[in-house]
Amino acid sequence: MTWEYTALGVKSHQDRGLPDGKLLYRVTEVMMPTLRIVANPFVKRYGRTDSVAWTLPIDDTTTKIFTLYRRPRGERVSRVRFNGKRWAELTEEEHQRMPNDYEAQVGQGAITLHSEEHLAASDRGMVMFRRLLRQQIEAVQAGRDPLGVSFDPTRATVTVEAGNFILQPA
Repeated sequence: MTWEYTALGVKSHQDRGLPDGKLLYRVTEVMMPTLRIVANPFVKRYGRTDSVAWTLPIDDTTTKIFTLYRRPRGERVSRVRFNGKRWAELTEEEHQRMPNDYEAQVGQGAITLHSEEHLAASDRGMVMFRRLLRQQIEAVQAGRDPLGVSFDPTRATVTVEAGNFILQPA
């Protein structure tokens, strides 16, 4: 996995070797101020991602996420199921056996103190995003527009790379 800054945020590249010798090349992007474009983790199809999500802060400990899906005509968007149940229907024991993002997030506590963290190399993207967020807060304090905010209609369209792609071996 590698990380890089982009014009509007942070992007990760993940390469995974497949049994047939091909390479799954996965790209995920976070854009300021509140956008995330995550490649489908279930890899239903290859190509550009089929969803985009906006994360809206509500207060110091709560956010609301709004997700927009792109799908072929007639295909329903189905919620993730574990043993045939939606996440909210699982018992506490099932949550322990099949944890997802929610358990990882709430397991840290309502407010995580950065001074108490023990970061590893795999946290590099999060550190990069935090640094960029801090810079954007400072830009607003200085009276400048932060990344991702524009009043120029010619800059309304943004192209992203996020998705799951198959690469042939060299």
